[in-house]
Amino acid sequence: MDKKKQMVFNLNNFLLAFSEILDSKKTSYISLLLGLECSFEAKKLADLCSYSLIANFPKDDIKKFDFLDNSHLEDKAFQDIIKLSKDICTKFNFHKNSIKQRVECIEFVKNNEDIYSEDLIEKFYKISNKLTFWLDLENESEIVMFIYSTLSDFTKVLDFEDILNMTTIFHKFQNPNSQILKYASILTDYFEFEHKDKQVFLIAISLQNIGKLYILKEILDKKEDLTYEEKEIIKSYPYHTKRVLNSIMGFSDICNLSFKVQERLDGSGTFGLSAKDLSFKDRLIICLVIYSALRENKVYRDSFSHKETIDSMKNEAKKNKIDDSIVDIFDKILQ
Repeated sequence: MDKKKQMVFNLNNFLLAFSEILDSKKTSYISLLLGLECSFEAKKLADLCSYSLIANFPKDDIKKFDFLDNSHLEDKAFQDIIKLSKDICTKFNFHKNSIKQRVECIEFVKNNEDIYSEDLIEKFYKISNKLTFWLDLENESEIVMFIYSTLSDFTKVLDFEDILNMTTIFHKFQNPNSQILKYASILTDYFEFEHKDKQVFLIAISLQNIGKLYILKEILDKKEDLTYEEKEIIKSYPYHTKRVLNSIMGFSDICNLSFKVQERLDGSGTFGLSAKDLSFKDRLIICLVIYSALRENKVYRDSFSHKETIDSMKNEAKKNKIDDSIVDIFDKILQ
């Protein structure tokens, strides 16, 4: 492995980190149990888990993820399991001790014999006949333990660019109109970042907004003035970003960059870090997030021009919030 160009990566570990955001653990749990009943081999089970964790993504995006064997994505039995599991989890929430919901779920499967094969329905009856099936669906921590204990460890060596392709999907999922990666690429070339440093920086940029997926869009896109409570909720998103990225193998450097985006030199950010705690890269990513956000159209305001954005950022620099030397560079190269 060339550590300057590659890193060790496990797709299921990566996707499980986002499963709370995507609400996909239960779909994966049901899929894996059905896959075991179908006697899928280890690699197919791993891909089944990965696919079910992102089953709500567009198929074109799903194909960009680094599955162990892409042919599994075209397998009918594979796809039928995903559909049944996804349909069940879309229709039912599995509240604790809801016997009625269990009965309704079984009836739902039974009444859709025209959609699901007889063999698949029989396999579902078999796995759902165990009390632990329903109890696990009510306790997601048990699902995570089941997934990790069931799957073999398929780690791979991937180029940083391949990982960036996958993380960009999550970035665009949160904000499809963002131009921050374009700005980041311009700046990393300007500062002549080495290959690894540039790729790690770009991956961090692509994931810095992930915590916003924990926040209701009604708050993020609110046209009226935010209440104090709503402002505090929005300020919390880097905490959720850190929580997600900390659980991904090999992502410590990426996490350390991503979660500091709301920090300020005067210590007024989410984590209270101040100038002495913030490296040049930290300061650069902080300014990038501000610049990119101001240049975007929002439901509550029009986009700022480059000049308006720089003027606003210079005002923040005068208050000792951000690095004025970086703002000057933005003014020169991002026009």
